[in-house]
Amino acid sequence: MSSGKRGSELARRKKHSTLTASVYYPKPEAFTRDYWGVVVDGKLYLVFVADEESAARIKAESLACSPNFRTLLEATSTRCNNIVARFFAGSEIDWRGEHTVIGASRSGEVETGTRDIVEIKAILMQGCHRAVAETLCIDNALATLIDATFPQVSDFEQLPDLSDRDVKVSLGNLEARKHPRGGH
Repeated sequence: MSSGKRGSELARRKKHSTLTASVYYPKPEAFTRDYWGVVVDGKLYLVFVADEESAARIKAESLACSPNFRTLLEATSTRCNNIVARFFAGSEIDWRGEHTVIGASRSGEVETGTRDIVEIKAILMQGCHRAVAETLCIDNALATLIDATFPQVSDFEQLPDLSDRDVKVSLGNLEARKHPRGGH
């Protein structure tokens, strides 16, 4: 990347992604819904809200079979000898604590409060590595398994530069992660 480009490739990918990872505290309706989940070595790792068209089942099965997902888990030192997809009732899931949601929104909109999550695409269970959620939002191969409308970019040099505001928001988000509960 030329030195004249504004913003790192990673920050530019996040800015132009249709997916964003953020903190999620389940609402009461989470307990009554049905889900298709990805189970990693016997532990529920992430879920998709079940739907009439079986899209959630297909997403869970595709992610469970994905060599890229396995590589990502291995890169975060997550044991992943056995990865399977299976159906869960919301009442079977441990909803205690803070989870991570992957939602359909642009980076910075949820974090800055300018927009709520439009649509929940996936929920990662408590204790899952934050890098997994972030990568699922920007990696071409993995993000398309979660969101079929994820924009395919073959040359990241073609992504527009970040504005001064984008750079400040990105740096602010990085700083906020250093502090408990995102506070400064």
